[in-house]
Amino acid sequence: MEIAKLRRKALAHVEMMRPYTMFHSGLLAIAGAELASAGHVAVWRTALAALVTMCGWEAGLYAGDYYDRNLDAVAKPARPVPSGRVSAREARLTMIGLICAGYICALILGPANLGLAALTTALGIAYSKTFKNRAILGNLDRGILGICAVLFGALAGGAIFTTTVLMLCALVFFHDSATNLVGAIRDIEGDRAAGYHTVPTVYGLALAVDIACGLALTWIILGAALMAALRPSLLGATLFAVAVLLAVYVYVPLWLTRATVSRKHALAAHKYLIAERLILVSAFIAVYAPAPAALGILVAALVASLVFQALLRDRYEQQRIPPAYLEGGLSHQ
Repeated sequence: MEIAKLRRKALAHVEMMRPYTMFHSGLLAIAGAELASAGHVAVWRTALAALVTMCGWEAGLYAGDYYDRNLDAVAKPARPVPSGRVSAREARLTMIGLICAGYICALILGPANLGLAALTTALGIAYSKTFKNRAILGNLDRGILGICAVLFGALAGGAIFTTTVLMLCALVFFHDSATNLVGAIRDIEGDRAAGYHTVPTVYGLALAVDIACGLALTWIILGAALMAALRPSLLGATLFAVAVLLAVYVYVPLWLTRATVSRKHALAAHKYLIAERLILVSAFIAVYAPAPAALGILVAALVASLVFQALLRDRYEQQRIPPAYLEGGLSHQ
């Protein structure tokens, strides 16, 4: 019986960790370190920067489950906290533990990295607690968190105010804001029932998709300009091209059906974006990193993400919204 309980608890925490999403933040830090140092950063500093950003990402996910527990009780009652498999207190303490572990590792990299880690923590909690319920501000906050991951890696690499690092920050801002907005489109029914003011619940599906597509087009243009400035290897250019093709594959159908896009369609689109963003960031890692290393990191992250997504995501993405909430909704707590 105890073993069964432990297995149930462990699975609940794996669901909360969403392991298919965490590698993106680590790759952003690696890309920032590589561009900032032109490939000369020590491997241990790059690895530590990636570890800290992933700790921060996971802390943000636990914060989301903690602060969204009332929303999830309506839209996703099978999630670990509303289902009772993980208590709210346990979620909060795990979040704090991840933050502390990240801070210790950040301090090893230097005081500036620690300061940026603290700022990122504040932004991450602000997203879950406040900005997610503030329409476009929530999506843009997620873009800023992506910038923080790039800058954290760049600080570990030695410099943040280089043209290429700042261009990558701009690209990531628009890219991650767009991806987050697709996630909001996916969750429109649950967010509306719980009284959340996201872009699609406030302005409608069509405008939300238009904004997401506009953000995506902007990062593609910025990415092409950055690639032209960096003059990457064949691997880097190829990975960037693949990422752009995947983005076109996702956003064009969304735009064509923008007034009637279903939750199922938006969820499928978001699943593709999980792979697309790993490939995109790896394109910039491949500019300076040895091809075997860049490709190996990408393959490992891609395989792990897709496997975890296949095993876990459909399990808890099911929405079972009670009719009472669909009819009237409730105020955000």
